[in-house]
Amino acid sequence: MKHRDSIEDLYRQYYQEILNYLYRRTRHLETAKDLAQDTFVKALNGLASFRGHSSIRTWLYTIAHHTFVNWYRRNAKYKFSDISKSDGLTQTTYEQPEEYLSRTVKSETIRHEILQLKDQYQSVLILREFQELSYEEIAEILGWSLSKVKTTLHRARLELKKNVMKRREEERI
Repeated sequence: MKHRDSIEDLYRQYYQEILNYLYRRTRHLETAKDLAQDTFVKALNGLASFRGHSSIRTWLYTIAHHTFVNWYRRNAKYKFSDISKSDGLTQTTYEQPEEYLSRTVKSETIRHEILQLKDQYQSVLILREFQELSYEEIAEILGWSLSKVKTTLHRARLELKKNVMKRREEERI
C-alpha cells in the first residue's frame, strides 16, 4: 500500500472524528480544523514509522491529542467562547420544541460544567463519553496506565456530578 493512498484513506475515514475531538477540546471550529490538518500532516510524515503496536485510530488520536496540548501550551492566553454557535451537528429527526429546548439546556449545562473541570478530567471525559474510546485507547493516547485512566475518569465523573448538583441547588435558592 502506498503511503499517499493510505493517508488519503485515513483522512477520509477519520477526519470528522478527529475534528470533533479537537473541536470539543478547543471550543473553536476554525482552530479545530487547523489542528486536524496538522494532525494529518504529522500522520503523513510519521506513517513510515508506524509499527502497528496500536490501531491506526488510536495512533491518530494520540497525534491529535499531542497536537492539541502543544497548541494549548502556546495559546493558553487566548480564550474562545460560545461553543453553541457552530456545533457542526444538524437535527435529522423531528422532535417537539419543548423536548429540544429541554435537551439543549441540559446538554449546554453539562458542557459548561465539563469546561469548569481541570484539564485532565476534561480530556478523559471527552475521550470516553463523547468520542467513545475504550479505556485502553485512552491510556495509550494520554500515555497513562489503564488504572490511572479508570481512576481519573471515576474522579472526573464524581466531580462533574458534584458540580451539577451544586448548580441545581444554587438555582433552587
